[in-house]
Amino acid sequence: MNYIIHYDIAAIIVTVVIGIHFYMKKNISTIQNRIFKLLLIVELAASLLDLVTVYTMKHPPTAARFTHYALNMVYLALFNLTPVVYFTYILKVIKKTASTSRKEKFLMIAPISICELLIMTTPLHGLVFHMNQSGEYVHGVLFWLLYAASLYYVALAQYYTLRFRKFFSRGQIVSVSCYTVFCFLLIIVQMAAPNLLLTQFAVSIAVLLIYFSLENPLNYEEKELGTYNKTAFEKVALELIYSETPFQVLGMEIEGMRYITDALGVENANRLLKQFSALLVGIVEKEKVFFLGGHRFAILSERSGNWGEIISEIQSRFSVPFLTDTVSVTMSAPMCVVAFPENVKRLADIMTLLDTGIAEANQLSGTPVVYANDELLKKGRREAEIVQIMKYALHEHKFEVYYQPIYSVKKKRFVSAEALIRLRHEDFGFISPEEFIPIAERNGLILGIGEFVFCEVCRFISEEHLLARGIEYVDVNLSVVQCMQSTLYMQLLDIMKRFELPYHCISLEITETAAVLSQETLIENMDKLREYGINFSLDDYGTGFANTAAVVKYPFHAVKLDKSMVWSAMEDAKALSALKYSIAMLKEMGMELIAEGVEELEQAQLLEEMGCDFFQGYYYSKPVCGAEFLEKLAQMEQQSAF
Repeated sequence: MNYIIHYDIAAIIVTVVIGIHFYMKKNISTIQNRIFKLLLIVELAASLLDLVTVYTMKHPPTAARFTHYALNMVYLALFNLTPVVYFTYILKVIKKTASTSRKEKFLMIAPISICELLIMTTPLHGLVFHMNQSGEYVHGVLFWLLYAASLYYVALAQYYTLRFRKFFSRGQIVSVSCYTVFCFLLIIVQMAAPNLLLTQFAVSIAVLLIYFSLENPLNYEEKELGTYNKTAFEKVALELIYSETPFQVLGMEIEGMRYITDALGVENANRLLKQFSALLVGIVEKEKVFFLGGHRFAILSERSGNWGEIISEIQSRFSVPFLTDTVSVTMSAPMCVVAFPENVKRLADIMTLLDTGIAEANQLSGTPVVYANDELLKKGRREAEIVQIMKYALHEHKFEVYYQPIYSVKKKRFVSAEALIRLRHEDFGFISPEEFIPIAERNGLILGIGEFVFCEVCRFISEEHLLARGIEYVDVNLSVVQCMQSTLYMQLLDIMKRFELPYHCISLEITETAAVLSQETLIENMDKLREYGINFSLDDYGTGFANTAAVVKYPFHAVKLDKSMVWSAMEDAKALSALKYSIAMLKEMGMELIAEGVEELEQAQLLEEMGCDFFQGYYYSKPVCGAEFLEKLAQMEQQSAF
């Protein structure tokens, strides 16, 4: 028979090119990865043997009868093994092997076992192939079983891909499906025209599709930083978890990168990231370095107890500033160590502990390290649940806005109120803003929450005609993240225009932390909004977070004295003197003063004598829902009528 070998040659070229590209790139070592390497080797060996057997069939005298049989048997064994390796690869992607039943295992193993047995014993019975008296190669009556087995494993791979499609992307499912159809068509053509050597070409196309859609090293590489990415981290960690192999993760985050980006620009921030990733790659040997996104990195090690030297080197590097162009930048990198199986059993818990542990370490000074434990995991799981609760609350409008009235000393009535966010859940009950606001800031939900509160306040002012009822403005708090948005002023103005509100009916509260971390952006936003008549107040004055420098630098209209400062003055003479002089200084600067935490008449009288303009606290009212706030206004209106 005159065999056409062009497709075999094409298969060899395709496989060799894939192999070269694969081995030249950064690869992660997983069972799935090793199965792909085996698939490459089997495919290349089968394609080469196919060419060799064609040569020996064309030149029968050049090889002994035994050699003919041996070469063809090895080729057919490899040919038959290829779809099994492909199917095994798909199983590894979906992690199916750990939960395979006996029946499934039998259905997976039986066809290949029967075919391999027939191939190995074919010199005895000639059912797969035999050599005729002229020494020519002839297909046996059961040769079709090899094609049937190949199609069986290809179809089985397709079945499991569709059944467990959550493990695949849409593109990957399309690739597997295209290969399935391609295989069926090619084998039909191969059976109709046996002189066309198409089967190995079909396999090489399968390998190519797998490479680009499932196994491409570029899918696991953070090229700019020279590290692996989050996908690679999850893949490696999951495999170690499934195989119950102990390992540890050192997670770290460059603190302050968001603000460095804001101050120095994206290009300089990226340079700092590259410096840090180069540091990690340089000090780590067998451990793998992964970039998890944002400004977070992780080092994964199967060796235990070897973090001391690595942590010391990182801490030593962060003890001196990083340089970008001519700018010297001081940063910190809070770290967290997580161990499997001591601390966690699941990948999700690793990510949860890294989030919580790094947040805990960030509260400490320098470049601290937190070691995961059960208490930290419990806290992390609660935070993860709160994140889901907040997402649901945002989507279903389950957040509530409460209002705490603010009393005017001059007008002897409520003239404004502070809007305060509240969150309740049927299982968790009341969740304090002090707990969920920091979580929302870390998880990116704070922007949505801030927009919801602002919209709700504007709606309430408009629908309940608060201005006509004596409320001159409502205080709305801005988070640190909101203050960093260059388009903040446009968003707030658009919302107020939507509700057709006069701009003076909103006052925005800002903490000094927000002011310091978003200086230029905040000043631009403040200047734009003040042009429309929106005022600003500095919150938490006297806590150590708000000070005179912020009052001088930013165009604030009012200052809110923190309740801790007010309460301390009631108990300590020095604190009382500090409060008096602070009030006098702020009044001299032209600030209106709002005293928070006023809970007793004695406090109110003393603060009035000192010169405070407004009071806010439980003596006048606790924070109340919108309906109760309206009732208080109605009571105030009745009292003023008498």
